[in-house]
Amino acid sequence: MDYWEMIAAVVTIPADYQIAEEEDQIRNGKLVHIFRLQPEGKFSLNGPRIIGVFEDDNLISLKNLSTLPNGELLEDDVAVERAEEIIAEVNWEYGSDNIFLRVDYQERNFYAIDGQEQFFPVQWVKFAASSGNYAWVTLGAAGEIIEVEYESEWDYFRGRRKTEMWDNDDWVQAYYGQGPQLASPNALA
Repeated sequence: MDYWEMIAAVVTIPADYQIAEEEDQIRNGKLVHIFRLQPEGKFSLNGPRIIGVFEDDNLISLKNLSTLPNGELLEDDVAVERAEEIIAEVNWEYGSDNIFLRVDYQERNFYAIDGQEQFFPVQWVKFAASSGNYAWVTLGAAGEIIEVEYESEWDYFRGRRKTEMWDNDDWVQAYYGQGPQLASPNALA
């Protein structure tokens, strides 16, 4: 299965999306492949996008900011069930030893094609794994998948994420010295 197919198995890729960027980077000390899709394949910083991060041909991080979710957020217990199903679907081996931690209500945003910033509410469902690392699924309205991430490491000393954030445009800009360092709990770039 190729990267496109692995993403399409989890989220709906809009018809006008094409590959905007591909690159290899290091995440948690391991080589990963970043696969970015955007409208007409045109790279647009913080624009509508789907980004998959793959390690050894496994999808380990996904960000789906391709559309504005419509409808209501799920009840917490339904959101947890949906998140558990998604984790098992994306990586059944990893999903088998997770311990549910909590549901947080947060907000996500992106810049639409017309340049208008779009904000929407999400449910961030967090899990702990026996490895000591974390996983989460972020759901938009009606349970739409916004994010999935596995094996996210935490820097307890600094009180922030340790794992590199290759699916976050602002973090990548900071990493390359083209933007400010993100506040905690984001990783240091």
